[in-house]
Amino acid sequence: MKKLLILIILLFLTACTNIEYTYSPENYKSNNISISASLEEFDNENSPLSYIWIYDLRNHFRNREKEPYYNVKILSSTVKINSNGKEYTIRTEPNSDHIYIYKQGVIITGDFTAYIGKVQLDNGKIIDIPPLKFKKNVLIEKYNGLDDAFSKGVPRKEIFNGTVEDYKKQKK
Repeated sequence: MKKLLILIILLFLTACTNIEYTYSPENYKSNNISISASLEEFDNENSPLSYIWIYDLRNHFRNREKEPYYNVKILSSTVKINSNGKEYTIRTEPNSDHIYIYKQGVIITGDFTAYIGKVQLDNGKIIDIPPLKFKKNVLIEKYNGLDDAFSKGVPRKEIFNGTVEDYKKQKK
């Protein structure tokens, strides 16, 4: 019984770290849409790019029970991605707000530039997205059972949130 109690106390006091990798475009701000990209394995820095997602920002502030979900449609049938001196043509799916890269056999593991083109919001507004340079980002958060128990409402401590390049410079 003592061993079980000691094990439970150790687990409760032990901290764990969560690492999440994503891509985001440099210097792109819009009041209408947000653009991000995800890796196949979010916790693996060397995982390939999975998809690019274009998100209607009105969804963030809506009342989920009373208001509809707002969609973004990518108008181009293909997008171009440049990575490591190679250009890839990626097919888009009709009426989708995602551009699936890995499913089409394209493996991108570093920074890249995407030429998405025009997208349409469900209210008819068309937005022409300029070529975007995506950088890999990392979010590192630390969790601690004891600390989280006493700090209700703020259960995690952010250690770093920025580009992988900046994180590697910081570690040196």
